[in-house]
Amino acid sequence: MIDSIEDLLYFLLFSLPLCITLAIGEWNVLKKAGEKGWKSLIPFYNLFISHHIAGMSHVWFILEIIFWIVETVLAIVPAVPDWLEISCGIVIAIFTIVSEIIHLNKLCNCFGKPLSFKIGMFLIPEVFMVILGFDKSVYTAPKKH
Repeated sequence: MIDSIEDLLYFLLFSLPLCITLAIGEWNVLKKAGEKGWKSLIPFYNLFISHHIAGMSHVWFILEIIFWIVETVLAIVPAVPDWLEISCGIVIAIFTIVSEIIHLNKLCNCFGKPLSFKIGMFLIPEVFMVILGFDKSVYTAPKKH
Protein backbone atom coordinates (compact mmCIF):
# COMPACT_ATOMS: atom_id res chain seq x y z
CA MET A 1 0.00 0.00 0.00
CA ILE A 2 1.23 3.49 -0.81
CA ASP A 3 1.30 5.42 2.48
CA SER A 4 3.61 8.32 1.69
CA ILE A 5 5.14 10.41 -1.05
CA GLU A 6 8.32 8.29 -0.79
CA ASP A 7 6.31 5.12 -1.39
CA LEU A 8 4.61 6.71 -4.39
CA LEU A 9 7.93 7.84 -5.85
CA TYR A 10 9.45 4.40 -5.32
CA PHE A 11 6.46 2.82 -7.08
CA LEU A 12 6.59 5.26 -9.99
CA LEU A 13 10.37 5.02 -10.44
CA PHE A 14 10.95 1.30 -9.90
CA SER A 15 7.89 -0.92 -9.61
CA LEU A 16 5.76 0.60 -12.37
CA PRO A 17 8.50 0.42 -15.06
CA LEU A 18 9.21 -3.21 -14.11
CA CYS A 19 5.52 -4.06 -14.34
CA ILE A 20 5.25 -2.37 -17.75
CA THR A 21 8.37 -4.14 -19.00
CA LEU A 22 7.05 -7.51 -17.87
CA ALA A 23 3.65 -6.81 -19.49
CA ILE A 24 5.33 -5.96 -22.81
CA GLY A 25 7.32 -9.19 -22.70
CA GLU A 26 4.29 -11.29 -21.74
CA TRP A 27 2.21 -9.64 -24.47
CA ASN A 28 4.70 -10.72 -27.12
CA VAL A 29 5.17 -14.20 -25.67
CA LEU A 30 1.41 -14.77 -25.84
CA LYS A 31 1.32 -13.48 -29.42
CA LYS A 32 4.13 -15.87 -30.40
CA ALA A 33 2.09 -18.71 -28.86
CA GLY A 34 -0.97 -17.79 -30.93
CA GLU A 35 -2.91 -16.00 -28.18
CA LYS A 36 -4.14 -12.42 -28.13
CA GLY A 37 -1.56 -10.14 -26.48
CA TRP A 38 -4.13 -8.20 -24.45
CA LYS A 39 -4.72 -11.34 -22.36
CA SER A 40 -1.42 -10.60 -20.62
CA LEU A 41 -2.94 -7.45 -19.08
CA ILE A 42 -5.75 -9.12 -17.12
CA PRO A 43 -4.69 -10.31 -13.66
CA PHE A 44 -5.18 -14.05 -13.00
CA TYR A 45 -6.37 -14.60 -16.58
CA ASN A 46 -2.83 -13.94 -17.81
CA LEU A 47 -1.55 -16.65 -15.46
CA PHE A 48 -4.26 -19.04 -16.63
CA ILE A 49 -3.34 -18.45 -20.29
CA SER A 50 0.38 -18.73 -19.58
CA HIS A 51 -0.17 -22.05 -17.79
CA HIS A 52 -2.26 -23.21 -20.74
CA ILE A 53 0.36 -22.41 -23.39
CA ALA A 54 3.05 -24.04 -21.20
CA GLY A 55 0.95 -27.23 -21.05
CA MET A 56 0.35 -27.17 -17.30
CA SER A 57 -2.68 -28.77 -15.71
CA HIS A 58 -5.41 -26.36 -14.64
CA VAL A 59 -5.05 -27.86 -11.15
CA TRP A 60 -1.87 -25.80 -10.67
CA PHE A 61 -3.73 -22.61 -11.49
CA ILE A 62 -6.62 -23.48 -9.18
CA LEU A 63 -4.21 -24.27 -6.32
CA GLU A 64 -2.40 -20.98 -6.85
CA ILE A 65 -5.69 -19.08 -6.64
CA ILE A 66 -6.76 -20.99 -3.52
CA PHE A 67 -3.42 -20.30 -1.83
CA TRP A 68 -3.63 -16.61 -2.81
CA ILE A 69 -7.11 -16.39 -1.24
CA VAL A 70 -5.93 -18.16 1.95
CA GLU A 71 -2.91 -15.88 2.22
CA THR A 72 -5.09 -12.79 1.74
CA VAL A 73 -7.64 -13.92 4.34
CA LEU A 74 -4.91 -14.73 6.88
CA ALA A 75 -3.40 -11.28 6.39
CA ILE A 76 -6.75 -9.49 6.78
CA VAL A 77 -8.35 -11.38 9.67
CA PRO A 78 -6.93 -9.96 12.93
CA ALA A 79 -7.83 -12.99 15.09
CA VAL A 80 -5.49 -15.36 13.23
CA PRO A 81 -2.60 -16.41 15.51
CA ASP A 82 0.86 -15.42 14.31
CA TRP A 83 2.09 -19.02 14.29
CA LEU A 84 -0.71 -20.01 11.90
CA GLU A 85 -0.11 -17.09 9.58
CA ILE A 86 3.64 -17.79 9.52
CA SER A 87 3.21 -21.56 9.02
CA CYS A 88 0.73 -21.11 6.20
CA GLY A 89 2.94 -18.41 4.69
CA ILE A 90 5.90 -20.79 4.57
CA VAL A 91 3.85 -23.55 2.92
CA ILE A 92 2.38 -21.09 0.40
CA ALA A 93 5.82 -19.65 -0.38
CA ILE A 94 7.29 -23.11 -1.02
CA PHE A 95 4.34 -24.08 -3.22
CA THR A 96 4.58 -20.80 -5.15
CA ILE A 97 8.30 -21.22 -5.81
CA VAL A 98 7.89 -24.83 -6.95
CA SER A 99 4.91 -23.92 -9.14
CA GLU A 100 6.80 -21.02 -10.71
CA ILE A 101 9.85 -23.18 -11.42
CA ILE A 102 7.67 -25.81 -13.12
CA HIS A 103 5.72 -23.16 -15.04
CA LEU A 104 8.76 -21.28 -16.32
CA ASN A 105 10.57 -24.54 -17.16
CA LYS A 106 7.62 -25.74 -19.26
CA LEU A 107 7.16 -22.32 -20.87
CA CYS A 108 10.83 -22.09 -21.82
CA ASN A 109 10.72 -25.67 -23.16
CA CYS A 110 7.95 -24.59 -25.54
CA PHE A 111 10.36 -22.06 -27.02
CA GLY A 112 13.41 -24.38 -27.00
CA LYS A 113 15.33 -22.45 -24.35
CA PRO A 114 18.32 -23.94 -22.46
CA LEU A 115 18.73 -24.28 -18.69
CA SER A 116 20.71 -21.03 -18.42
CA PHE A 117 17.77 -19.11 -19.92
CA LYS A 118 15.34 -20.84 -17.55
CA ILE A 119 17.42 -19.79 -14.55
CA GLY A 120 17.50 -16.22 -15.84
CA MET A 121 13.76 -16.30 -16.40
CA PHE A 122 13.23 -17.34 -12.78
CA LEU A 123 15.68 -14.81 -11.30
CA ILE A 124 14.92 -11.74 -13.44
CA PRO A 125 11.69 -12.39 -15.36
CA GLU A 126 11.31 -8.73 -16.39
CA VAL A 127 14.42 -9.04 -18.57
CA PHE A 128 14.07 -12.61 -19.81
CA MET A 129 10.35 -12.34 -20.62
CA VAL A 130 11.15 -9.39 -22.90
CA ILE A 131 13.97 -11.39 -24.51
CA LEU A 132 11.62 -14.35 -25.02
CA GLY A 133 8.95 -12.06 -26.43
CA PHE A 134 11.22 -10.40 -28.98
CA ASP A 135 13.76 -13.07 -29.93
CA LYS A 136 13.45 -15.32 -32.95
CA SER A 137 12.43 -18.45 -31.02
CA VAL A 138 9.31 -20.23 -32.21
CA TYR A 139 6.56 -21.60 -29.99
CA THR A 140 5.97 -25.33 -30.13
CA ALA A 141 2.88 -26.52 -28.28
CA PRO A 142 3.67 -29.09 -25.57
CA LYS A 143 2.74 -32.69 -26.23
CA LYS A 144 -0.43 -33.93 -24.54
CA HIS A 145 -0.04 -37.06 -22.43
